[in-house]
Amino acid sequence: MSSALMTALIVVAPVMCLIIAGVLFKRVGLMNDAFVEGGSKLIYNVSLPALLFNAIYTADFATAANPDLIMASVVGTLVFVIIAMGLVHIMIPERTDRGVIIQGAYRSNIGIVGLALSANAYPDFFATASVFMACTTLVYNLLAVILLNFYSDKHHSIKDNILALLKNPIIISIVLALLASYFHLRLPRIAEVSLAYFAQLTLPLALLCTGASLQFFAMRKAIGSMIIANVGKCMLYPAVILSIGYYLQLDSVQMGIVFLMSASPTAAASYIMAKKTNSNPVLAANIVVSTTVVAIPIMMLAMVILIQYGIIAPASLPIP
Repeated sequence: MSSALMTALIVVAPVMCLIIAGVLFKRVGLMNDAFVEGGSKLIYNVSLPALLFNAIYTADFATAANPDLIMASVVGTLVFVIIAMGLVHIMIPERTDRGVIIQGAYRSNIGIVGLALSANAYPDFFATASVFMACTTLVYNLLAVILLNFYSDKHHSIKDNILALLKNPIIISIVLALLASYFHLRLPRIAEVSLAYFAQLTLPLALLCTGASLQFFAMRKAIGSMIIANVGKCMLYPAVILSIGYYLQLDSVQMGIVFLMSASPTAAASYIMAKKTNSNPVLAANIVVSTTVVAIPIMMLAMVILIQYGIIAPASLPIP
């Protein structure tokens, strides 16, 4: 077996296994809807902020904040959204569906799947991936607010959505961690150990909840719109992001982080945003489920090809 294929398996397979385990645990009754809802709230409000704070707080500020890496994500996402707006205008007759499809095609699950993949592939660059995730999350949310309001029949308060975004515990934890890292502030040892415990809880629980929350029957509707969103999410969006990264001359590890983040399935937050703005939440849920099923195998195949051509770096873990 080639080293590129082995790398892809080592990076992607553990994530897939935990998602599949979540599906199975839900079916046999080890996890139920109340557990998933409570676990998701715990992840979002406590453990994921703790994980990101801990990763950045313990890293060198200059290393963690990589302007070129962030620029590739911001510029690439904006370019993709502009292209996608033109395409959906031609291909999708229902106006309210257009914003949902565009959001589903760019809004990667970077906080759970993308971060887990990056941690598997490049553990020494986890702080860099964390800062990248925070900045990209901010862009994702701002664009979602603008797009869904633009395509919605009823316009909702952009100001309220932005204020809610600024209160996001993930964003707050990143800002606090960057300040602590920059000014070399140190927490008491007890606080550091407690944060580390919460951080270790995040990715396994988040991936299990991701699997348990999947509802495959939701994929039966709106096949055409789902196909368009999946092509955008799994192929076009990563291609645009990688092209911008190549233009900015990112190194192979940075390109690897950009790829793993951008090629991840659609985030469940896209469903929440669609529901808040009455922008076809059923279609949004379909896209989340279908991309979770489709994106990861495509990502593994693409990773093999990109490693073989030297575009992204192999995992910095020993390959047997």
